[in-house]
Amino acid sequence: MQYSSIVFEIPKQKELLYERFKSHKTLFDRKVLSGVLDIFDKVAEYGDEAVKAFTQEYDQVELEQLLLSQGEADAYVAALSPSLRAAIEQAIENVRAVNVELLPKTWERQIRPGTVIGEHVSALDSVGIWIPARKGPLLSTAIMLVTAAKVAGVKQIVVGMPPSSDGSGDVGTIAAARLAGADQFVIGNGVAIIAAFAQGTASISEVDGIYGPGPGGIAAAMSVAMTYGKKSVLGIGPTESMIFADASVNPLQLAYDLINEAEHGPDSSSILVTTSEELAVEVEQQLWRLVERVDNKRQQYLKQVFSPSGKGAIVVADCIETACELINWVAPEHLMIAAKPATESDVLARIRHAGEILLGAYTPFSAANYGIGITAVLPTNHYAKAFSGITCKDMVKHSTIGRLSKEALQQLNPLIQEMSSYEQLPCHGKAAQIRLNDLLANQ
Repeated sequence: MQYSSIVFEIPKQKELLYERFKSHKTLFDRKVLSGVLDIFDKVAEYGDEAVKAFTQEYDQVELEQLLLSQGEADAYVAALSPSLRAAIEQAIENVRAVNVELLPKTWERQIRPGTVIGEHVSALDSVGIWIPARKGPLLSTAIMLVTAAKVAGVKQIVVGMPPSSDGSGDVGTIAAARLAGADQFVIGNGVAIIAAFAQGTASISEVDGIYGPGPGGIAAAMSVAMTYGKKSVLGIGPTESMIFADASVNPLQLAYDLINEAEHGPDSSSILVTTSEELAVEVEQQLWRLVERVDNKRQQYLKQVFSPSGKGAIVVADCIETACELINWVAPEHLMIAAKPATESDVLARIRHAGEILLGAYTPFSAANYGIGITAVLPTNHYAKAFSGITCKDMVKHSTIGRLSKEALQQLNPLIQEMSSYEQLPCHGKAAQIRLNDLLANQ
C-alpha cells in the first residue's frame, strides 16, 4: 500500500506543518459549549432522569439505574485474573509512592521577628473522577486518579464511566478503581455525569472536585463545572506525544514510540522531531511497516493519525534550537528525549512546556502510562503552557496562615494606617490600632 510522506522540514516547511496542527488549539468550540450548558441545565431540572435520557440519546444505552452496587464492584474485583490483579496492585503501589512524595504538607515559618506565615493543607471532602472507555478501557487512568485522591485524603471518591451495551461499566476499570480506593461508581453519559457531579441528583452526590480526560465535550463540561465552584484541571483531551531523537537512537524503537500513543484513537497526536534527515527517513519506513502489522481497529486509528489530515508527523529541524521551539509551541502532553547525554541535557535545558518529560533509553511512554507511578493524566492541546498533570496536589487546597506578635503588629501599624486611609476604609486602621492602644499608652 502506498502512503503519503509525513516528513516535514523546518523552518522550510514551518507554515505547512503549523497548518496541519491548526485545529489543535481548539479543544472545543462554542457549539459544543452551548450543548454542554444545556445538559447542565437539564440535569439541574430533572436530575437522574436527565442523566438517563442523555445516556440513551448519546450512548444509545437505556439505563435502569445509575449507581453500581457495592456488591457488583466487589464481584468485579474477585473476577480479576491473578496476574492482572497483581499488575494492578503493583501499579497502585507505584502511583501511591509517587503521590506520597508529591503531597503538600502543612507548614509554618517565622520570616521576621514576631511574624509567622505558613499554609494549612487540607484535602477536598469529595471528588468525582471521569474515566472514558469509548476507545478502549483505561484502568491505568482510574488507578492514577483514584490513588491520587486517596493519598490526598479525600473522604469520598466517586468514579463515573460510560456504559457498555448492556448498561454496565468496564469490569477491569471498575475493579482497578475499587482496589485503588473508589467508594462509589456511576454509569452513564459523560457530560451528564459531570453535570450531576457539579450539582448533585437523587443518586449522584455533588462533589468538590471533578477530574478526568476526554474529548471536547468532556473538556467543556469540566470548564463549566468550575463555574459551579468545583475544582478541576482543564485541557485533558485526546492523547498526544512528541519525541526528540538524535541519530544515536534505533529507528525501529522510535517507530514503536510513535505508534505507542497514536494507537489510542484517530484524534491522537504523535510527532518525532530530529536534526537527522537520515533518521527521519528510516523511522518513516519502519513506521509504515509496523502499521500493517497492527490489528484492524488500531490499524485504522494509526492510518488516520498519520494520514494527510491527521496529527502525526516526522519533523527534520535545521538545529536543536529550532526543534525545541517546535516542542515548546506544541507543549506536548508526553515528551520523550532520546539522545546522547550531552544532547539530552541541551534539549532539556531548552524545554519550557511539556506535561511530562521522559529521559533515557529505557523510559518508553508505556512505562510512564502504566508503571513508573508518575501521572499520565496530562494537559493536551497546548494547555501544558499553563497547566500540569493531575496528582494529589490538585485534590488538596491551601489555607494561608499568618500570626503576629504585638510587637510585629506595632511595626506594621504605620503601613496599615496609611493604606487604610488611602483606600478609605477607616475601620481597617482602627481594628489594628485598638490592639495597640495599651502598648502605645505605656510608651
